[in-house]
Amino acid sequence: MGVIEIAETLITNGQFDDAKKILNQLLEDDPDNNEAICLVGIALTEIGENDKAIKALRFCLKNNEYNAAAWEALGCAWLRKNDYIQAKEALENALRFEPENWSILRNLGVLSILKRDYKKAREQLESAVAKNRNDYKSLYALVYVCVNLKDFQTAEKLIHDVFILKIPDEIRSDLENLLVKIQSKYLY
Repeated sequence: MGVIEIAETLITNGQFDDAKKILNQLLEDDPDNNEAICLVGIALTEIGENDKAIKALRFCLKNNEYNAAAWEALGCAWLRKNDYIQAKEALENALRFEPENWSILRNLGVLSILKRDYKKAREQLESAVAKNRNDYKSLYALVYVCVNLKDFQTAEKLIHDVFILKIPDEIRSDLENLLVKIQSKYLY
């Protein structure tokens, strides 16, 4: 297994600092390795080093403007900087190159939530869920969209869908509390 594959595995497993470390070592020897630059940008985005991520991802995209993963990570970095205009542009570029990518749809849904466009967020998140029923993050976001749209029945059903997935304890606890609130609304 090569460095790129190891870094991808580390990123998938949420070990972003470790991925960044081995990728930076690779880039010392091969500074033009665009795949490594993209993965460093993704790792930087995930650990909140958004300015560095934006710089790396822009460099990556200069060398390959068709890299959907780089566009998506760039959109997420802009989202975390609360620059919704640039986030939308980057995420829409990502979707243009990978229209079936549920993760990009989820991130567009999150952007729509932040802009308080819950109807659009619902469409985007429902599309993401249709493409990957096991993405608890899309389902979790969709629950809150349904609550904001006062569609409590759908929110309750979605909570039960999330509960059958492996999810972090804090999300399970949050959804358990939300479920109690939703069910109490039905009683009154």
